[in-house]
Amino acid sequence: MISDMSFSLREGELCGLLGPNGSGKSTLLRTILDIGPSWSGSVRICGLDSAALGRLERARKVSFLPQEYNIASRLTVRETVLLGRHPHRPPWQGDSEEDLEIAAECMAMTGVESLSGRSFAELSGGERRLVMLASALAQQPKLLLLDEPGSSLDFRHAVDLWVLLDRLAAAGLTILASTHELNTAARFLDSVLLLEGGVCRAFGTPAEVCTPELLGSVFGVALEVRPDGGGGILVIPAVGGSS
Repeated sequence: MISDMSFSLREGELCGLLGPNGSGKSTLLRTILDIGPSWSGSVRICGLDSAALGRLERARKVSFLPQEYNIASRLTVRETVLLGRHPHRPPWQGDSEEDLEIAAECMAMTGVESLSGRSFAELSGGERRLVMLASALAQQPKLLLLDEPGSSLDFRHAVDLWVLLDRLAAAGLTILASTHELNTAARFLDSVLLLEGGVCRAFGTPAEVCTPELLGSVFGVALEVRPDGGGGILVIPAVGGSS
């Protein structure tokens, strides 16, 4: 359950959503999309009240990469990515040249173009994540919501993912991504939203939020936070025990 939550993101802001398991990260992302539990309050997307948007109009503005999806899908990678074009397609119309071009661009951005003809069900977990990200990008959203986007990715692909998200944000895409990969993500994040028990504990820059005191209190373990020498931070469990 989410409560007492108030924050806003600028156009082109890359925000990391942090918190322990069960803190409400996935619930918050689904609430923004109005697909979670019932709630009170308001969500504004591109200055518009989300409640006043139809599902099709909302899908043209917001795309979502969930943690779970249909891994038994019989679609090919290209067909899966093209699902992201549905909000922009008139009813009963097939894939246009524009749809195919956008899908190809998104597959290239996420590095899955060589998998285009493969069955989605045959892919590894990391490959599926990248294909689903390509599908989310094919929606051409203004706001991209990601639930653990680096899950199942190896180190190189995880770094490539955050480099891509940073580039997309620089081009004007607003991104809210839940993650446990703070040591990789912090170098790219503009802001951090820290949750505990469905409540916002802190919202600000990584330097403001990612302190040993705040993170240690929320995650329940003593932590050290150090500069990583490249503009980011290293969060390391302190030798000795719980906070």
